[in-house]
This record gives sequence, C-alpha cells and structure tokens, in this order.
Amino acid sequence: MMPVSTVAQGEPAKRFWPPVLVRRLLPLLVGYQILLATMYVPQALGGLDDFRQLYTGGYMVRTGHATELYDYSAQQRFEELLIPTGMHFTLPINHLAFEELLFVPLSLLPYKVAYWVFMAFNGVLLILCVRLLGRRLEIQPDHWKWKWEWMRKWVPVLLLLAFFPIPRALEKGQDSIIMLTLLAAALWGLDHEKEFVAGLLVGIGIFKFQIVLPIALLFLVWRRGRFCAGFAASTAGAGLISLWLVGIAGAKEYAHTLLSMSVRSTSGMDTLRYGNSIDMINLRGLLTALFAGRLAHEYVQLLIAACSIAVLVAAARQRPSLPLAIAASSLTSYYLMVHDASIFIIVIAMALCSGLLWNGAVAVLLLIAPLCAIIPGCGYVTTIPLLGLFLLMLRREPGSGDFTAGGAKTLTLGNHRTGDGP
Repeated sequence: MMPVSTVAQGEPAKRFWPPVLVRRLLPLLVGYQILLATMYVPQALGGLDDFRQLYTGGYMVRTGHATELYDYSAQQRFEELLIPTGMHFTLPINHLAFEELLFVPLSLLPYKVAYWVFMAFNGVLLILCVRLLGRRLEIQPDHWKWKWEWMRKWVPVLLLLAFFPIPRALEKGQDSIIMLTLLAAALWGLDHEKEFVAGLLVGIGIFKFQIVLPIALLFLVWRRGRFCAGFAASTAGAGLISLWLVGIAGAKEYAHTLLSMSVRSTSGMDTLRYGNSIDMINLRGLLTALFAGRLAHEYVQLLIAACSIAVLVAAARQRPSLPLAIAASSLTSYYLMVHDASIFIIVIAMALCSGLLWNGAVAVLLLIAPLCAIIPGCGYVTTIPLLGLFLLMLRREPGSGDFTAGGAKTLTLGNHRTGDGP
C-alpha cells in the first residue's frame, strides 16, 4: 500500500499510521465478510437477490422474448417460472439490454449452478483488478516488517475482500465487479496514454449509466477528446445493440421503467414494485436522510441538485483525474447502492498511497464505513467519508501523487511523481 518514498522527506515511516492500521484491520474485516457470507449467500441461492433479474434477462433474450424484457408482468412471470420463491417476489430488469447477452450462456445452466459460475467469473475479475491496479495496491518490503513474506503479497487481494461492497456484490450476484474491472482497466489505459481505449472501457459500463455519465461529462469539460471519442463509440454500440434486441417499443418501455423508478416513484408501493431504495451512498441518500420530513420534498430535491452541481463544478476545476471523477460521480449519482460502492476501492487505494496523513486517515474510514449498510436505513453514512475524501482530493499539491490523465508521465509509487497537466 505504501512504499517508503511516499512518506514526506525527513519524516519517519512509522508516523504515517493509516496503512499500518489497515494492515491490522484486514484480518478482522475479511473474517467478518466470511461470517456475513453465511447469511447472504443462501438468500441469493433462494432467488431473493439481484442475480435473479440478470439470470432471467439472459433467459428471456435466449428464448426469443427480448422484446418483453422491460414488460413488468413478463418479468414477473419468467422470474416465478425460473426461480420460484412462493413470495411473488419480483426484481425488475432495469439495465440496458446489451448487458443481458453476458447472461445468455449462464441461462443454459440451472439457477444455482449459474450463480456459482458467475461468482467464479467475478472472482477472476477481482484477480484481474489486482493486476490492473498494479503497484497502487503494492506494499514494499522495506516499509513494514513482515513475519511471513508470503502474507505481504496477499495484502492487495485481502484489501479487496475486506471492503464490504465487493463481497456484497459477489454474494448478490451483482454486476458491480464488472464495473470495477472496467474502471481499473481504464485507469491502466490512462497510465499508458491510451485515452481512447480508456474511454471505450468506461463507455462499456453504460449499463450503470448513473456512474459513467458524470465521469464522461468531467472528461468532456477537461477537453480529453480521445477519451470522449472512445466513450461515445462504445456507448453508441451498446445503445444500438440494445435497440436491436428490444425494438422501439421495448426502448419506450425501458424509458417508462426508469421514470417510474425515479421521478414518478411517489409511494411505498412504487418502491416495493421496482425494488427501489433511498438508502444510497451518495448525496441524494445523505441529504434525504438528513432533511426528509424536515423540509418539503421539492426543497430537498433542489438541495440535492445544487450540491451535485457544486461537486461537479469543483471537480471540473481540477486537473484530469479518473479517481477524482469516480469520487465526484459516486457523490452525484442518482442511484448508488452498497454493492455499487465497489468502485471506491480505487479511490481508497490512491488515498492510502498519497503519503498525505488526512487523505490516508479518511480512506481508512471509507474502507470501514460501508458496513453501516448492514443496518437498514444507515447506508448513507458512508457518504460522509466519501465526501470528506473528495474535498481533500481538491487540495492537491504538486508531487502529492494525484493521478493526471494522459499526455504525461503518470503516478508511480516508486518515486511518486506526476507529470505536468495537459
């Protein structure tokens, strides 16, 4: 996590305590995730978690029912047919149709077998994430004293498994690990001055458009033309494939579904029908928790919009930085659940490797805070350290190690240099 060279000159390494604290927390956090898995995995195998909708979508596409993909009654009928629960429990399909092509081969398998296969696939993606993030997750042997050398090499893997949103995404059979992998690959692409490829990879994540669109907007404001061209190419492809699968009528039904889940959702019945929740890890979740019932609904929405614009404007005034864009996008995203917060691990890793005390300290809080989501209605607490870390990232100083996108030498943990901005 922290090489010696990232500690301020003349300051003893032992004074930079956040990575040391992380090292001591990792075994406890990983053990706790294993304990939680014994509760969550049986729930998912019983068809009561998010893999249910992804598996059903793949089946509908494979069996010629793609045009009905966003028909709520059809979703309900197929889910009960494939994964009966006896509870009339429906999780609506709400992602762009092109993503369901990934689940077509899985739909050939029985539901429980497909669940384990998809979990194994996500495990492979996590290994790839460790490789892509590379030295950002590396611990130099001369920084900490290790009783067993092999343990040091496993810390990057343990860090990912200790961060609650990542095991939660694995257990739910969610696609958030795919999103994390795409962003990690985009970061690798930017490191190697492949901006078009980076934009292409982020654009593939359009199945979670609430996350990638603010990122693309910031790169557009930062005038990173090649990144934006790559993003436009992949999103256009995803849109055309989705339209080909569901047709014009299906596209209209999808738009209706999104509106029903958001601005038209006005009652508890709507929330139950669409599997929606306001317990989110973003500004919307935080401000709703603080002011709902104290201010009129319209004022709360205006406050959310104003704060979101302020975050995006503040980020746009900085040099191009994918981790900064991820933090800003997460805060302003309309919909961000705990499993979606898997992408925070990129921001956490960068903060722990910054050599800056406050950044590292807040990153430790962000590593732990998502556990609050175990308590219903408390997931929004994670927004507080995320917002704090975002504000600290705005206080960038030359040589602090913030990532700079494209056209220059980028962050290396060996000497902690950043090139000049474009």
